[in-house]
Amino acid sequence: MSISSGSSFADRLRWVIGDEAVYAFGRRAGISDTALRSYLKGSVPSIDKAVKIAQVGQVNLNWLITGEGSPQLHPDAKAEYVYVPFVDVAASAGAGALVREESIESVIAFERNWLRTHLKGNPAELSLIRVQGDSMSPTLEDGDWIFVERQEGGDLGCEGIYVFQMDGDLLVKRLQRLPGSQVKVISDNPRFPPFVADLADPINGLTLIGRYRGRISFD
Repeated sequence: MSISSGSSFADRLRWVIGDEAVYAFGRRAGISDTALRSYLKGSVPSIDKAVKIAQVGQVNLNWLITGEGSPQLHPDAKAEYVYVPFVDVAASAGAGALVREESIESVIAFERNWLRTHLKGNPAELSLIRVQGDSMSPTLEDGDWIFVERQEGGDLGCEGIYVFQMDGDLLVKRLQRLPGSQVKVISDNPRFPPFVADLADPINGLTLIGRYRGRISFD
């Protein structure tokens, strides 16, 4: 059974499952039969479900998600892959999510060339973080998984979307530099008004965690 280069996610999933019964594959992956069949009809899984499918199917996650590259795993070709930490914490695009324990859930292998082609920044400094809330809609939606280039405690170089910590919350917003050490914090959703924060204020200011570099897109 072959798979074409222009395949959809549903096509690739069908190829991964092969002749195995859908319910049996789902049981091995820890995914319900209903959910798996919905993916086969065109719905999109969360990144953690995609990771489980790739692991059980023993295929390249990068290929499963994007359709680019080879479905085969190449565990020994370390120079061709970058292992990106999948961090079990939500960056709120809403009122804010309290950061209690940021932990690496797993690492996900992405082809280095794919990262260089589709994302800016240093592949070695990337992490995957889940978006929570809708204040950055339509740019980022609730449940999106985003690539963040870590620059914890770093300086705000230019306007863009950043993940930062403020008042114990981990937020993802658009930041615009103002005179001095102040920044304007902007939500892309017009229902959420902008506000001003001070990078130099150790109590009420914000601490940069990293810059948004792209999101997981199931083609």
